Amino acid sequence: MKFNWYLKHHHHEYYSLVEPYRENGKNRHRVITYLSGLSPKEVQRIRRGLAVMKGLEIETIKVEDLIFEDHWRYLDVAFLDVIWKQWKLSKIFPQSGDKDVQTSEILEILTLYRCLDPGSYFSGVDWFNKTALDRILHINGQHINKSRIFRELDLIEDKKEDIERYLYKTLNKQDESSMHIVFYDLTDSYFEGRKCELARAGRTKNNGFQKKRVVLSLLVNSAGYPFAWDILEDYTADVKTIKDLSIKWKREFKFKDNEIVLVFDRGMVSDENLKHLELEKYKYITALDKNQIPGTQKVNIERFESINEENMTEQIIKMGFRKYDDTTYYENLGTVDGRRYALIFNPEMLTDQRKSRKELIQRAKDYLNKENEALSRAKKSRNRDKTKNGIDKQLKAMKAMNFVDYDLEPQIIKADGREINSFHIVPKETDGNREAIKKAERIDGLWTIVTNTPSKGDDENGFTEDDLIRAYRDKNQIEQAVKDVKSFIKIQPFNVWTLKHVRAHYTICILSYLLDITIANRLKEVDIGVRSTQKVYEVLKEGIIGKITVESTGDEFLKLMSPQSQQKAILELFQSENVVRRGYLKSMGIK
Repeated sequence: MKFNWYLKHHHHEYYSLVEPYRENGKNRHRVITYLSGLSPKEVQRIRRGLAVMKGLEIETIKVEDLIFEDHWRYLDVAFLDVIWKQWKLSKIFPQSGDKDVQTSEILEILTLYRCLDPGSYFSGVDWFNKTALDRILHINGQHINKSRIFRELDLIEDKKEDIERYLYKTLNKQDESSMHIVFYDLTDSYFEGRKCELARAGRTKNNGFQKKRVVLSLLVNSAGYPFAWDILEDYTADVKTIKDLSIKWKREFKFKDNEIVLVFDRGMVSDENLKHLELEKYKYITALDKNQIPGTQKVNIERFESINEENMTEQIIKMGFRKYDDTTYYENLGTVDGRRYALIFNPEMLTDQRKSRKELIQRAKDYLNKENEALSRAKKSRNRDKTKNGIDKQLKAMKAMNFVDYDLEPQIIKADGREINSFHIVPKETDGNREAIKKAERIDGLWTIVTNTPSKGDDENGFTEDDLIRAYRDKNQIEQAVKDVKSFIKIQPFNVWTLKHVRAHYTICILSYLLDITIANRLKEVDIGVRSTQKVYEVLKEGIIGKITVESTGDEFLKLMSPQSQQKAILELFQSENVVRRGYLKSMGIK
């Protein structure tokens, strides 16, 4: 037997002991062991030992003969492959014997891509080639190309409702109680590229005015898992979107009458919407917009005029409000026409709203002063009506029109021997301003829950006021979902433009969020020193496989970097330890 081990230097104090060999007429090599933290003396001692063995007719190989040739991401994509398989999403798509790569495999690749390194689909192929997904999925990476991806987007969109129904059924089976209260919200995004029939010009919530805006809806259960989503056509306002969707959900998921309690933000509340949900036999929990509070029966809004920042807690308790927590006090307003109302008072909100109003009034006054300076330096005569209309328009845009007032006094400016007719703004406070401020202060710190759910006293499955507050607060599940889709998965901007491709892109983003929330919810249960999904990805990203070549023999092999303790803890928590076990690695040609 010929002994030909040699020491390979990787970087710094990191080495490996390697043995080349021949198999089936080809040069191969294997790593005997990795050695780290070696001092120069230890390296010299090992090499001398190998040289001694050469005296037994064993050929030695120089360290310079070992080449670290390439590397690919492995641990993060292998981990997410396990999470994907736990959801069994691939079984939704039929397998085709005519395809080198299945639609389900393309969907998984694109979903993992958005989880780990979201970018355009044009960049997706380059990303795929830097990972070990071809080995993990046992596919030929040469079949993954841009045209294949765009063709498969059509097929992915064709299965969108099947995916939704599958998720609803799966979530209902996993935890039926989590599907009793569900959360609905809207957001918007924009896209780049050619014209898209789904897009309309409009102002987005975070990116200002966009020529190509799309409006997105999302429905999640009480644990934050998504099961219904849409891109809305002919979108005009939040309050008008819920009608068609509620009908669609009932048809698609076969909700029983009054089975679902829908929780949504006050921006979607209108009497027409609530009547529609009642007609469709949905239960709901939502809140009234601030300007709707004074019109609510039994509120008696005038009684809040005496409340200020010094006496608010004492006064609110005297009125009969009950304490939910330090920032929430509530009063049961009873039932009107089948709808229950609960008036909520938040001391912190009162303080913030009054501070904001004072700052607004000051900004309005500062604007009037600045405009005065401009009028005093006028180069041309000013028209009174145009001047007043311009000032009023600005005050209205600032939402300060009711809180400040002014007079326009004529002013003659002499410049270059000419007389210019201008004006001087004289700020003033009127009874109307004071009454407007007083009226606004009455509802500071107040908001109102409205629901058609029964009370606990009328139905054992009903809701107390505490239950209503908790449920409405829990809508942060949907708010966090929307935030994650936009911030981490980076749905925007859309870089596709056909109807199906735009819709398929949103589906892929939602499935990426499904994997993210799966990880996040599990991390909440056990403390392993990693608290966020993004940190999990960051830790696992370091787990790469490398290709090592022996220059003199041409032997080459793949080797996984030894998993670190934190990586092992993550894999164990998610029952994915198999991805670093020898047998699994060997099946992919990795040592």
